Amino acid sequence: MIRRLLSRLYFFVFDRLICYYLLKIYSARFKIRFMNLGYVNDSDNFVNDIFRVNEVEESEIAHVALYEKTISLHPRFPSLDGCQLLEVGCGQGGGIDWINRSHSEITSITGMDRVAIRDSIITGDAHDLPFTSSSFDIIINVESSHLYGDPQSFFNECARVLSTGGHLCWADLRYDGEEKQVLKQAEKAGFKLIRIEEITDSVIRGMEKVAARYDHILLTVSFYKPATNV
Repeated sequence: MIRRLLSRLYFFVFDRLICYYLLKIYSARFKIRFMNLGYVNDSDNFVNDIFRVNEVEESEIAHVALYEKTISLHPRFPSLDGCQLLEVGCGQGGGIDWINRSHSEITSITGMDRVAIRDSIITGDAHDLPFTSSSFDIIINVESSHLYGDPQSFFNECARVLSTGGHLCWADLRYDGEEKQVLKQAEKAGFKLIRIEEITDSVIRGMEKVAARYDHILLTVSFYKPATNV
């Protein structure tokens, strides 16, 4: 019990007091605009086709692909004409920038995060969304909700701000067995499961691609020194 509480405290402190502020300092220098683990699947035509139409930097393909995979599970994809979209937990806004560029059919795109590091992102809490009821047609949430203290409140709030017939497109990390609890929480909030996919293998490949770039970045940072055998 104590170990679990200490672990949660560590991630809270790192996420709220360290991670975002380091990224604010170094993101521009190293072109770090995404915080997700990435997604790589060469056989996923829905995701790969979008890159043939919209140019994307090689360093961001895996990150962008996870966004595209998540939103592709929307039952109307790729015909999202007239929709108003909200990303809860948008980080630095790389995801909303990509969606805005690649899905011009979406009427409006709003990004919200607890720590907003640019003016165009709304500061807000996923447990108490700062929006009126029935404000959005789509909510997207990518690898963020595992950090929330009360996932049930998050799902409740998503259901509140979605309009009638709206959809939550969600991708995240959970330990084996925990996914059932998440589905129960979403159902309790009023959601009906339309489609679900297991993408662990593709995320692992994404992590490998992303990690290779970050290892290279670390070698260029002045305070980082790689370990060597003595």
